[in-house]
Amino acid sequence: MNRALVIAAALMFSAPAFACPYEDAAAYQTAAAQVDEAEGTKVVLNVEGMTCGSCSTTLSKTMIEVDGVNAAAFDHQTGEAKIAFVEGKVDVAALIKAIEDAGYTAKVASAA
Repeated sequence: MNRALVIAAALMFSAPAFACPYEDAAAYQTAAAQVDEAEGTKVVLNVEGMTCGSCSTTLSKTMIEVDGVNAAAFDHQTGEAKIAFVEGKVDVAALIKAIEDAGYTAKVASAA
């Protein structure tokens, strides 16, 4: 009985690690479409260190708090990040620094 409770508790608290990859991909596609529609300069970054949907969510929230960022999308499955920002308020180096401050690494993949 105790073993079953321990296993159930472990699964309950680690549920994000078992999130459906299709749901994660759909969420990223929706967020990426918002970036594409947002005003401002767009950049695509390669981000290393994301392991789950919570990583993507954390980085999205972190990026939106950066003054000058209009929209952001992070995909932990591919390591891709798409960001729309106001040039002059923030630059790509500041975006990368915010990602690094959150515990990940990033580099420019392309200007979108």
